[in-house]
Amino acid sequence: MAFRLAAAFLALFAFTALAQDFPNRRVTIIVPYTAGGSSDFVARTVAAKIQGPLKQPVVVENRPGGNAHIGTEQVAKAAPDGYTLLLAGMTTHAAAPALYRKLSYDPIKDFAPITNCIDSPIAVVSHPSVPAASLQDLVAFAKANPGKLNYGSAGVGNTLHLAGEVFRSVIGVDIVHVPYKGASQALGDLLGGRIQLMFDLPQTPLSNIQAGKLKALAVTGNERLAILPSVPTAAEAGLPAFRFSTWIGLVAPAGTPAPVVNRLHKEIVAALREPDVKDAFSQRGMVVAPSESPDAYARFIRSEIDRLGKVIRGANIEPE
Repeated sequence: MAFRLAAAFLALFAFTALAQDFPNRRVTIIVPYTAGGSSDFVARTVAAKIQGPLKQPVVVENRPGGNAHIGTEQVAKAAPDGYTLLLAGMTTHAAAPALYRKLSYDPIKDFAPITNCIDSPIAVVSHPSVPAASLQDLVAFAKANPGKLNYGSAGVGNTLHLAGEVFRSVIGVDIVHVPYKGASQALGDLLGGRIQLMFDLPQTPLSNIQAGKLKALAVTGNERLAILPSVPTAAEAGLPAFRFSTWIGLVAPAGTPAPVVNRLHKEIVAALREPDVKDAFSQRGMVVAPSESPDAYARFIRSEIDRLGKVIRGANIEPE
């Protein structure tokens, strides 16, 4: 008994010492995607802002591959000390359990959520040939022509695909999904009129919308976007049930001491609330959306797993 008490005391002492000493060296954020994309931008923006308050370098390492599983698994297996973090999101955590029969990690058990960082609403974008000047016009056309509207995405189970499936379920009319190997290929076919719709991150088709080559009919967030101020929200356009946004946050390996997680939460949320950070994200169609607490972020992730699981099963997407 005395031995067990002594061991427990030593473990508690080591745990407390680790938390009080954090950080005393470099912190690494693993991004499970290639450099240059929206997720990478979020990671690098946050890293640059928190290294001052943490008084240690915060670096970003890109570990793409395996549908974001390679980098995610790396963090799941990392030491639970707060020095290796993962840029997590809808793809790595919310949709993965329903899309894959076997995952090399558990989105709930293998991670300690820290905070969400941003939400990115989706823009409903159509080719000019579609006779719709509004979202309601699009719904009416879809109902009059079931199965004749094709929408492109970056692949089966991708965020853009799921946004389209939510739209389809809300309007109750069949629209046809056309998967591509990436959003750029889908956008090319949309510009060429070979498909009629995309449900895309606003920054991707922005220049073509501004040039009049594509029409933006609505955005799926709670508010209009600064980069598309004249485009109404889906609620304003008469379809309040159509709400969808992708999200990006930060998690640590499971077992990371709560004081370390709380310290990271504090510094990251403070950084996200700085006006220049909000503006930088706003110019990319993103909305700063930090979690109230690590526990709140954990609850949010669980709710998203349930929600997207229903969307995926409702769309009859077979897990790989």
